[in-house]
Amino acid sequence: MTFEEIEAIARRLDGQGIASADIRVGEARLKLRFFDREAADPVATEPPPVLAGAPSPGRFRPVHPLENAPRFSEGQAVGKGETIAFVEANGLLLPVIAAADLRLGRVLASDGDAVGWGTPLYETR
Repeated sequence: MTFEEIEAIARRLDGQGIASADIRVGEARLKLRFFDREAADPVATEPPPVLAGAPSPGRFRPVHPLENAPRFSEGQAVGKGETIAFVEANGLLLPVIAAADLRLGRVLASDGDAVGWGTPLYETR
């Protein structure tokens, strides 16, 4: 499956009341989970356990090609709007941006791993 095909499948299923989908095409397998924003508890007291996920399907890149090391490491404070890592999609590096002030936990993906929209990439503390 190409990223474009995955994108088309996700767009077609999003908002259709489907909680999850397990799709197989030949040897390829795609698992999708959809978040029901209306069913979410608006009075939740604890922050979500993971950082907002990947901005696009692509390959996870914790280090920019022009830099020597990741921008942040486990335990570091990250401010809202800061770029934490990247997702490489169709030759472009898309930033993974912190949606809130947080403390970065362990990384959940390895360099080069294929990720989809919203794939959790880091735990937060």
